[in-house]
Amino acid sequence: MGTKTGGLMLTAILMINLIGIPSPAQVSRAKSSSQTSGIDEFISKRINVSEDKTIFVLFALLNVAGYDEENNAQGMHPVRIRVRDRISKATPDPLKERLRSFYRQHPSSIYAYGVVAKLTAGPPDFTFTREWKDVENTPPFSQLKDLPELLREFYRAVPVEAIYQDVRGEYLSYINDYRKSIAVEVSKVMSYSRVKSVNELAGGGETKYAFIIPNLLQSYENNFSFALDVGFYSIDGPQKQPGKGYNPHEFVHSITNPMSYDPRYRRQRQRAQPLLDAAREIPALRKGYKEVDSFFDECLVRAISLKYLDTGDATRAAALRDAMMQEYKSGYILERFFYEQLGEYEKTKKSLREYYPLMLKRLDVGKELARWRQEINA
Repeated sequence: MGTKTGGLMLTAILMINLIGIPSPAQVSRAKSSSQTSGIDEFISKRINVSEDKTIFVLFALLNVAGYDEENNAQGMHPVRIRVRDRISKATPDPLKERLRSFYRQHPSSIYAYGVVAKLTAGPPDFTFTREWKDVENTPPFSQLKDLPELLREFYRAVPVEAIYQDVRGEYLSYINDYRKSIAVEVSKVMSYSRVKSVNELAGGGETKYAFIIPNLLQSYENNFSFALDVGFYSIDGPQKQPGKGYNPHEFVHSITNPMSYDPRYRRQRQRAQPLLDAAREIPALRKGYKEVDSFFDECLVRAISLKYLDTGDATRAAALRDAMMQEYKSGYILERFFYEQLGEYEKTKKSLREYYPLMLKRLDVGKELARWRQEINA
């Protein structure tokens, strides 16, 4: 996960502003006929990889406002460099200063900016949909209530449409490669989790659409996700090798969320509060997780996202375990426990959904806290 994985669940259907994906009415009609559909159908019809003009405009604005983060030592994606240059030159100085001032005064994660933008009707007006009322008083979204007004002004003052059309071909080419890679990796991780029905995915038993939006104006390998009533959204920054080795981390949340937030197991998860308290001692995680359930889910997802890649080759297995231990030491205290438990799960014929309660029963909170502290103090 590049930034924050959101757990935002809205009760009403979001009026979607994506290009070429089903409307809420089409989603509703499709539900009844797809409850028993197979995994292949899910991958081809339920996971939509597409461009998104709202996200493009948002990140064009953020890039001129001060979003300069980049994980790639070789620099930003070529499309991002070109768009930043054109947007900077085309944005009037007074507007540019207001955008920069707003970004300085509202240092929220790009996750929060993304959620608020997707709770609008998109260009040209960026008016809030009625679903905004569900979160308008909830931080960090409430602090960004003026974002739509800035998006509207920015869109009208800057030739965003023309710039978008100039780079759209590169987006579509990237998306085509990305779609092929996603189909392969999602199929693998769903097979690893032994998902028997699409009904098991995010939404507490309701079939969900997964919307994956490649975003070339974002930092390399930086992703964030959130759930709205009609589906699960993942906004993915560019990869160093487009279409190669897609990391399904954000999608795995759609597999684990129904387990991690299942009220039947909440009491068992609550026993792990001392682990979350200890994780909050790490500066990078201090504000990231407010409840045990979300911390449980993130650790489980991280473990699955690595363990499903273990093909039995000793060198590969060692490298994956090393990657897991690095994340574990950084504060994801339950990741090692889940990683080890997945090794036991692989020996059974149970689905991950069926095996999850057994993992909870085996969790010794005191033991896990002690060995984590020993590891980081070694």
